[in-house]
Amino acid sequence: MVGAIVLASVIPPLLALYFLRLRRTQRAIPSTLLWKKATEDIRANAPFQRLRTNLLLLLQIIVLVLLAVALMQPQIDAGTRRGGKTVILIDNSASMNAADGADGVTRLEEARQRAIERVEELHGGGLFGGLPGEVMVVAFNSTGEIRTPFTDSRSQAIAAIEGVEPSDATSVIGPALELARAYATTIDPEQTDRSMAEPATLELYSDGRIADLDEQVLQAGESIDYHVIGNPAASNVSVVSLAADRPYDAQGKIQVFTAIQNAGLEPVEANVQLSVNGGVRSITPRPVTIPAATIDDAGRVTPGLKQISFTPFEQMRDAVIEVEVLHEDDLMVDNVAALVVPPARRLSIAVVGRHTFEVVELLKSMPLESLELLDKASFEALAEVDGTDKFDVIVLNNVELDSLPPGRYLSFGPTPPIEGLEEFGEPGKGGVVSRSKDEHPVLRYVNLDGLYVFNYRKISAGSAAQPLVETNLSPLILEVDRGPIQMIHLAFDPLDSNWPPERSWANFIPNVIEYLGTRDDAVATAGFQPGSALTTRLPAAATNVKIFTPDARDIPLNPIDPTEFTWGPIRRAGLYELSWTDPKLGEGRRVFAVNLFDGREGVIQSKDKIVFSVDEVQGKLGERGNRWAGLWPWLLGLSLCLLMLEWWLWQRRAGSG
Repeated sequence: MVGAIVLASVIPPLLALYFLRLRRTQRAIPSTLLWKKATEDIRANAPFQRLRTNLLLLLQIIVLVLLAVALMQPQIDAGTRRGGKTVILIDNSASMNAADGADGVTRLEEARQRAIERVEELHGGGLFGGLPGEVMVVAFNSTGEIRTPFTDSRSQAIAAIEGVEPSDATSVIGPALELARAYATTIDPEQTDRSMAEPATLELYSDGRIADLDEQVLQAGESIDYHVIGNPAASNVSVVSLAADRPYDAQGKIQVFTAIQNAGLEPVEANVQLSVNGGVRSITPRPVTIPAATIDDAGRVTPGLKQISFTPFEQMRDAVIEVEVLHEDDLMVDNVAALVVPPARRLSIAVVGRHTFEVVELLKSMPLESLELLDKASFEALAEVDGTDKFDVIVLNNVELDSLPPGRYLSFGPTPPIEGLEEFGEPGKGGVVSRSKDEHPVLRYVNLDGLYVFNYRKISAGSAAQPLVETNLSPLILEVDRGPIQMIHLAFDPLDSNWPPERSWANFIPNVIEYLGTRDDAVATAGFQPGSALTTRLPAAATNVKIFTPDARDIPLNPIDPTEFTWGPIRRAGLYELSWTDPKLGEGRRVFAVNLFDGREGVIQSKDKIVFSVDEVQGKLGERGNRWAGLWPWLLGLSLCLLMLEWWLWQRRAGSG
């Protein structure tokens, strides 16, 4: 447009200068014989005469045209597909928050900038720029998010790229590819010239640390450009697990366990800090050494791992426990992890049926809130009025019931009335342990090598239960989880075995009581991961529900059913606080810990190439401006040469005249 205006504004005045020239002053002379040449000049200077051939004028016009065309910024397409579809895929997973760029720029910021430059190239325009085609922007981490569907608007595409926000979720590309392909193969009724099978060009901006690449396959005709983001030598130390435990014999104490990985190629020495409710509780007495990572021949990185356990400390109340690695690296978000530990609970237990010494006295030795001894009739009467809800765990000691109310049970002897549990054959004799799941919490510190059961019931569990301890013929101990009923069932009477006098029996019963009684606390202790949804139960009458995020945002919520509260997906790691108002109980609050806990995201060395199943794609390291060749510098250079030629011709003509 600017070039056209210049041509329209400059060329006509130039021609007018050659048409119209100033007239000389007229003088009377006696004869014109001596002034023949002068009369020819007079005719030449007469207005609106036929324009004669003039090389200088031609050169000047050519120079002006070249300058005007240069202002139009003409470009030659050097390989970019024009008029088609381009999908820009931007990885915004946790590893893309690594600040290993110049001046602390994060990978996501660099990816956005390079993607914007790519859009600028696609919409380069100019006299020979061609059609810009359509651009779609998709951000992906554990899920895919369409930032904008296919559009030919440069500003809309750039705004979509700028709107890609960071997250701390893991990186998978499958959902993003499904979205891109779904949009690329949908026929637009207004564009009937498009084939449904027309593939799109994929532009991937990532560090290549994508978990599901091996599961993906490029479709026929599909091409992908991989733009490498990040440093291939980046280092990172991360907390990959965190757990806390209250020993059953010291419920007022907490012991914290953590595991730290090193994805760098050099060992790292760092202090590890433990904080409780924001205050530093302890720091490792000396720096711990986290081994270096190893790389196999296929380029796979295996991080070094260090496990740490802290000395138990007194903490009766609920607590927010944080562990932080005091070490500067390229990705700081996973240097800290937190968990929320509920207050020490004193459980209410009921024993139904026989009140044997081996069971009752062992329960009395535990720090319980209450212990009630019930017979079958009393228990059934409580169940009819929903009175069993007050018990955290119910022990069924050799009692047969027609039905079970919801609850958590430890059962001995007769097979409980649960669908899917069926007895078969004659009772077993002389059972010994052939298999056991020693990693299960109820079998912690429980040695069953010498266990001998004189008589036991053979149970066919199918999918109704999970065997924990088995003989060659039938399970001895099973775990049942059927919705409102959770149970640990022993298919024998403990008195029909040699177990009660053993130390392992004294460990088993408290393990089961703690496991069942604190089962509801497991979710709060385990926390959540980015990409998941925060779920909890609030009072049915809860109002003024708000959530406070780690970046100090206060988000008001209006859940339809507070008893089934869900919010998400969660984008960033950190501590979230949920607050509400209950008309009867007043203000309430609950804290949730969100941790990355993903060893794969902790490996942040960028990959120079990626492999989609069998298709290897070589990455491009910061290549910019290589698809379009601008013509305007050449046009300016040619204009300068013509001006010099015109000046030389004018000087020569003036000298010869």
